[in-house]
Amino acid sequence: MRKLRFACCAIPAFLCAAPVIAQSKPGVSFDQTMVSVTFGKGPIDTATTVMHTTSASGNGRIDVEKGSFPNFGPFRSGPHAVMIMRDGGNEMLFLNPDEKQYFSIKPIAMMEGMQKMLESMGGSMTIDTSVSRVKLDSVGRGPDIDGHPTLTYRLTMVMRMTMSMMGQSHVADSQSTEEIQAATDLGDFADVASMNRFAELTQAMRFNKGYFENLSITRRRIRGFPLRMVTHSTTSADGMTRTVIQTIDTRNVKRLAVPDSLFVVPADYKPATMPAMPGMPAH
Repeated sequence: MRKLRFACCAIPAFLCAAPVIAQSKPGVSFDQTMVSVTFGKGPIDTATTVMHTTSASGNGRIDVEKGSFPNFGPFRSGPHAVMIMRDGGNEMLFLNPDEKQYFSIKPIAMMEGMQKMLESMGGSMTIDTSVSRVKLDSVGRGPDIDGHPTLTYRLTMVMRMTMSMMGQSHVADSQSTEEIQAATDLGDFADVASMNRFAELTQAMRFNKGYFENLSITRRRIRGFPLRMVTHSTTSADGMTRTVIQTIDTRNVKRLAVPDSLFVVPADYKPATMPAMPGMPAH
């Protein structure tokens, strides 16, 4: 009986002492170089960002190795900044490892919050459907990139948005053409990496939900893993015009097991204080 009692006590102790096995999922990693050239009223601005991306099961992490993400209020991102996308991009976390700070946004909820705020104040934000459109064309075989054969796609986006507030209306016209070379032998990576999701979400910050959903559906018609994307975009509003040429080159695509911990904010990080924004919880 004494031996049996010892065994019953020892089992829970063994379970508590056993090391926790880190959970991981099949994923992909790759390196990216993004060059943006902006033409506007002032001098030409050129910015280069070098990033390492890891993605698995609808989550993604981008580690900046050179350059920076945009600054958000008092939260300043530097060359060691990290962006984490969770739940297919419905939540975006920005980490500052140097200061051990972070903040989070929910892009779709934020867009909806902005629209509700406008409506509550008698304003509106509408898309002119007679002008706005999203079109994807398959151009044909592209060049070999990093040893991978590619197909070329051309994505055209045209939008006219009118924002009305306190008896005044502001019209913004935007047009962009994106040429995409997608590797045909890396098609099994396309869903895992969620490459298109990041582009969709960054554009969603300016567009309404209906336009965003149409853009998402169109982008998913691209077959293969995008290795090069060159975007020419022009925005005109209130007599001001800005043109941006952005080039994103992707290299060193690798399959690997990705630990879930990679998409979690470290326990010793503190939330950054952010200005109140519609649809975004205050920290």
